[in-house]
Amino acid sequence: MKNIFLAVSTLLSLSAVSQDKLNPAVKQGTKFTYIVHTGGQDYNFSTSLDSVSANYVKMGWNIEGLGSGGWIMKKNSLEKATHGFWDHPTAGSDVDLSDDQIVLMLSKAQWQSLQKEKKIILDDQSFVVKSPTDQQLQKLSGKVLDLVLLEAGNGYRIWVLNNASFPMIFKIEGNPRDIDLDLQSID
Repeated sequence: MKNIFLAVSTLLSLSAVSQDKLNPAVKQGTKFTYIVHTGGQDYNFSTSLDSVSANYVKMGWNIEGLGSGGWIMKKNSLEKATHGFWDHPTAGSDVDLSDDQIVLMLSKAQWQSLQKEKKIILDDQSFVVKSPTDQQLQKLSGKVLDLVLLEAGNGYRIWVLNNASFPMIFKIEGNPRDIDLDLQSID
């Protein structure tokens, strides 16, 4: 009986801890504001989910001092892409991503791999789920975000929103392409 009480108490405690995590609603119109770190400089960068359906996402972007544009991800990209889109943004244009590219989110195949195998492949690198240290927990408005920390063998880390519908990337650190980012706000 004592063991049952202990098990139930532990489950309730874990449930309370997970409920304290912030998992913001992500839908058409949601705006993300980041700071991008590249080439030794920081840039203010924002994206928005301009158009969203099961087979199509248009993500608008704006970089202070450069301009704005968009990225278009279609069915194949959203379902099974395993490569990020890292090209320099071109102001004034909407870029159709290839079927194997996705930007600032995971594909459905990557999400399924994350859930089943606790790992994903991105840009031909294997990332595994890690338990974040207290210093690696990400916060927004003082609340810990409900994120999954993924880490490659070379120390490259990605923090992804724990959300099957929109597994958005909130932070990148140690990117070998010298493009890191930190989420600042969600509107």
